[in-house]
Amino acid sequence: MVLSWPLEEEGSAGEDVKTVQYLVTAHGHPTGVDGNFGPLTKAAVEAFQSSRRLVVDGIVGPQTWPQLIIEVQQGSTGDAVGAVQSQIHSRGDGANQVAIDGIFGVVTDGAVRAFQTLLGLAVDGIVGPQTWIHLVNGYLAAPEADAAGIEVFGAWADSNRDEAAKNATPAAVNDLFAQTFSLADGWTLEGFQGAAGTIFGTWKRSDGQLLRIGVLNAVEGPYFAADQAQFT
Repeated sequence: MVLSWPLEEEGSAGEDVKTVQYLVTAHGHPTGVDGNFGPLTKAAVEAFQSSRRLVVDGIVGPQTWPQLIIEVQQGSTGDAVGAVQSQIHSRGDGANQVAIDGIFGVVTDGAVRAFQTLLGLAVDGIVGPQTWIHLVNGYLAAPEADAAGIEVFGAWADSNRDEAAKNATPAAVNDLFAQTFSLADGWTLEGFQGAAGTIFGTWKRSDGQLLRIGVLNAVEGPYFAADQAQFT
């Protein structure tokens, strides 16, 4: 699957806007980091675009993102590291959140590697184009384990493989989409059970067949992902 860069412009809000704000600041065009794409952020983006001889429209899209991202890894410091840490922090469960201090240390490295592992990316701890595009596209961003399970099931029900992949490992998506789904089957959510970082959401079909989607809280990072999908 080829991912597209998201579109951020004046009026946008959220974690990806924070990323834009961190990165334009890292490029020497400082703006506040508040997650709201206002006039100051637009001006900073335009200044950055002008410096790179891009179309100056204040819109961060497929032409601007590849120029805006900065590769960072263990030992890196600065606002680009802050952008990575903020993305990771937004996925935290409260206990395992990465500090946003602009220092790419062992904790940030472990969290980045966990993110890469769960998504089947090259596990090198380097935040390059592939890791960046998965971060800003909201991969593994479900706020809690049961939400991840519900989102994966909903995507499966809609035959939306790409959406399911946002909160499920590639192996789980392959397993899940190998099965057929029909609204006439009458699937209902039975609930979530689990402990020690693993939760299983169970859906029951009218004929008694069960679907269990396992949701794993990664050891090295504050992420949720479908660990396995199975029928019983």
